[in-house]
Amino acid sequence: MVLLGLTACSNRTDNKQILSADNDTTHTVQTVQYSAKELTSLLDSIGSLNPNNWTEKLTFIVDSTLNNQIKLNNKLSLTDFQKLKLTVKSSEIDLELAKKIFPQLEIDSSLAANLKNNKLPVSFYSFDSNQKDFNEFAISIGDDGGLSWSNDIYFFKSDKVIAKHKIFHRYGLELKNFKNEINETVIYYKVNYESGTGIWWHQFNFYRYDNDELIPTLTEIENINLQYPWSIRTYWIESTILETKPLKLKFVFNNQFLDTLGNQIDFINDSTEVKYKFDTNKKIYEPEFTDTKLNRLKLLTYFHADNELLFVNINYELFKKELNNNDTVKRLAILNYLNELKNGLNTQ
Repeated sequence: MVLLGLTACSNRTDNKQILSADNDTTHTVQTVQYSAKELTSLLDSIGSLNPNNWTEKLTFIVDSTLNNQIKLNNKLSLTDFQKLKLTVKSSEIDLELAKKIFPQLEIDSSLAANLKNNKLPVSFYSFDSNQKDFNEFAISIGDDGGLSWSNDIYFFKSDKVIAKHKIFHRYGLELKNFKNEINETVIYYKVNYESGTGIWWHQFNFYRYDNDELIPTLTEIENINLQYPWSIRTYWIESTILETKPLKLKFVFNNQFLDTLGNQIDFINDSTEVKYKFDTNKKIYEPEFTDTKLNRLKLLTYFHADNELLFVNINYELFKKELNNNDTVKRLAILNYLNELKNGLNTQ
């Protein structure tokens, strides 16, 4: 994407290790200290861009994970279905039976390490009011309490295997369910996209039972954190499910910039509630952002991705307001952020 007015000029320079905007590679470059006028020009240039230009790129990874789980249509024999029910009580299954019941079962080194007496540990998740009904349920393969970072989960509609999901959770599988507005079963779990010191990203993925299919319905932020020095902007966002009919999430979020002394200065520190209406025609959840402090584009600025330009663009009015107020500390922190951004753009 081409920006207007990003050419370097003869300002004060020094050598410094910086983290390039939208890039986690640290390297030594010659850093230019731009004037407030030049940084304001940069801000205006970014603010004039179309924010929708970034949407497809930023949502690609989460949409792919949500939508590309394996759909199945494997009906079990009466004998195998009865054997499967018995595995729930023992929490383990004979390997040969597992290969027969679970399509595309992959025995990697992690799963092989779970084998004891040629049996695999399994966990049972019932979505029925009575777990003995075995109508809508799931079975995870291998240890899912945190010893394994990921699990294959098979979803069932009675005696039919209807889906296989490969879930990377890192700290233990959390699989939950509720009923939507038309009394369909909705299941959801957390996906871990990144973990580390001062950096992590977890999404909620929602699916719904539609007869003999499990249909993707929504992916939404659960918790994202990014701290300096991984970025020129530090931020945090976390959601909590308040209600399920209708689905309502509360978001708590903040963004901070560093001043020239390394102090973290609040730029955004807020919370809001968002309702998700179940569209009975599209059969998906649609967020209702009216009268909230977030929207789809603002949420994308919390992804660990190439999104600093979108962050500036979508918060352009706030940047202008804060630069024109009497808070000198915040104003200098904003200019320092824009200076880091401009230097990072000039190294790309």
